[in-house]
Amino acid sequence: MAFIISIFFFLSYIIYEDSDSLLVVNDSLVICGYHQYNLKVNLVDNAKLKVRQWDGSDSTGKLILRAPFINIHNSTIDGSGKGYSGGTNTHPNGYGPGCGYSGAGGGGGGGAYGGAGGDGGDLNPGTGGIPYGNASDTVINMGSGGGAGRLGSVDGFGGKGGALVYLKGQKIIIDTSHILSIGMRGNDGSYEAGGGGSGGGIKIFGDTLMLRYSSVLAGGGAGGDAEGGGGGGGGGGRIKIFYAILDTNHLSLSVGAGAGGYGGYGNGENGGTGTIYFGPLVVVEENITENFLKTKIRPLITNGRLMLFLKEDPDRLFIYDKIGRMAKIINKGNEIDVSDLNSGVYFFKISDEERAIKFILIK
Repeated sequence: MAFIISIFFFLSYIIYEDSDSLLVVNDSLVICGYHQYNLKVNLVDNAKLKVRQWDGSDSTGKLILRAPFINIHNSTIDGSGKGYSGGTNTHPNGYGPGCGYSGAGGGGGGGAYGGAGGDGGDLNPGTGGIPYGNASDTVINMGSGGGAGRLGSVDGFGGKGGALVYLKGQKIIIDTSHILSIGMRGNDGSYEAGGGGSGGGIKIFGDTLMLRYSSVLAGGGAGGDAEGGGGGGGGGGRIKIFYAILDTNHLSLSVGAGAGGYGGYGNGENGGTGTIYFGPLVVVEENITENFLKTKIRPLITNGRLMLFLKEDPDRLFIYDKIGRMAKIINKGNEIDVSDLNSGVYFFKISDEERAIKFILIK
């Protein structure tokens, strides 16, 4: 410990990582992939975590930090432009599920994630990407890249999408800090410009969240400019924040769309706004065996009705969706009609049991 303290005293920064903690003070660290710490993540005094650029591997373009305590003070986590790549000479369409497409004689389309990508400008532009994922489930992803502008050959390259940034802890404090996953602007072209990359995905998941004087940004990148066709704007990304206890003050959340670029023969279209989910977390633990439960349900895959096998007569029955939100409250009865719910995964629970039974509704 004396050695670590002396480094901080003489050089005014410290980066330290082991299985218990990640400590970054007044310095930068390029990092990607999944990291589990037993004690804490502590980023303070202008610390910067930069997500490593996606290169086709499973870990790059993503940063997942998990620890009981995460403290970010006067610091930044930046995944801007580190998600799926934009279109280039060798791959004119962007990368990713919501990639923007290259024009045949026009600007490239913008990438999509939470919001749609805008089409490029000119006579034969690239089309914008289509949104993917869901606004309120617990899944998060990277943003997609914009398509390249093209007139015979590729001209302006597409912008890169934002990274995946996921923080999970029992207590998370973000104070006077920035969590960023912004899509990059498409490149300008001599004749046809590239489409903007979409915003990425940011998820913050904690029992207690203290979010103060900070910004969480996952907007789309603008399309590039060109003499012929402008690039389409990138769609906004997705921000998802789940909590049990919340303390927030002066928190800025943004998933704005990227603007279409200028083109002498046609401007690119603006992208679409992304999505924000900000809500309480209800913990529902799935029981696999059902051996200890007082209740069973059949069938576990249903198109609308469930039969209950009760050893006791509970006052009320509860159904939660897959992210723990209350979907339905039911009074006593041996048969339950769930046909009013949307298709998906649900958890059935009675009031005096700590665990739940999973069932799937297919309509």
